[in-house]
Amino acid sequence: MKNIALYELNQLDELAWPETFQGISLESPATSVFTDFKKTKPIVIQADTPISEVEQRMIEEKVRLKIVLDASNKFIGVISLDDLNDQEKIKRIASGIERPDLCVRHFMRGKEDLKVILYRELQRSSVGDVVEMLKTNGLQHCLVVDSEEHQIRGIVSASDLAKGLGIAMNLSVSPSFFDIFNEVYSEAPLFKAYG
Repeated sequence: MKNIALYELNQLDELAWPETFQGISLESPATSVFTDFKKTKPIVIQADTPISEVEQRMIEEKVRLKIVLDASNKFIGVISLDDLNDQEKIKRIASGIERPDLCVRHFMRGKEDLKVILYRELQRSSVGDVVEMLKTNGLQHCLVVDSEEHQIRGIVSASDLAKGLGIAMNLSVSPSFFDIFNEVYSEAPLFKAYG
């Protein structure tokens, strides 16, 4: 057995903190604004979770999107706060589902309806490339897939981009990529996006 030495702690006063998305630019590597599920546990929810619990949980946890799992903990889709608007609830109730029976499964976007970014492509891209791609497609979030390992590797989000680029956003509403694009390119009227 090896002896481990102990040392006095007198010269250190800083804590190590998890990496954040601060101090990035449009030229930074896209992986700098990517939440890597190999480093950060994905935020998940079960498909049978009642909607009455979901909204409150997401607000308390300060997340706008959750990964949806089935009873076998297999990925089946995503749900966002935007999916839970009153109009969507009324549609489900009008279709015959009783309000107390409404659950995540009724509101989620199934994996067959999602578009993703390949991890290997993200590794070769810049933050500006991601902003442009998400703006063009009107997305708030985009999953990142590692096709070699057949895994959902992570996610990029408008909120993380805004935070990393130092853009003040009202996070009580989803920042659109038009908002981020306008803020980033506000000095260049040629690139002004309207939306």
